[in-house]
Amino acid sequence: MRADQTKRQEHLSLYSPLELGDFCAKFKTSLGLPEMHLEAENETEWGLIEFENIEYNVSRPYEKGTLQEWDDSTPPDCNFGIVLSIHKNHPSANDTKWINDNLVAVVANRLASTFETTVYYHRTWFGIDKNDIKNITFNTNN
Repeated sequence: MRADQTKRQEHLSLYSPLELGDFCAKFKTSLGLPEMHLEAENETEWGLIEFENIEYNVSRPYEKGTLQEWDDSTPPDCNFGIVLSIHKNHPSANDTKWINDNLVAVVANRLASTFETTVYYHRTWFGIDKNDIKNITFNTNN
């Protein structure tokens, strides 16, 4: 999804020992998504799917600490970054309560349960230099 089509992005992160392919297989099953497209480049590998005007992007950099270098709001030790990009045409693109309750919380809680780990919701991106830093955690007991 191009930045000019994106209303906002919700940033989650977690730690998992899995390889990207195995992680994305569990990720898509947990969330009921279609097959993800996997890619790689110099610093990272990622899985991507756009579904119902939301892009789900899972990034796993090769080097420990890279996520934190790219985004200093990422908690230490997280090795998977997950970005939920909401398309401007999504029917709830302007509804923060719906996004928090029906997208972020649902995704984070399912991932915490599926991967048996803490999921961190650490940032919302609204545009260039427009960020809201968060410190919200989701655990298997949420």
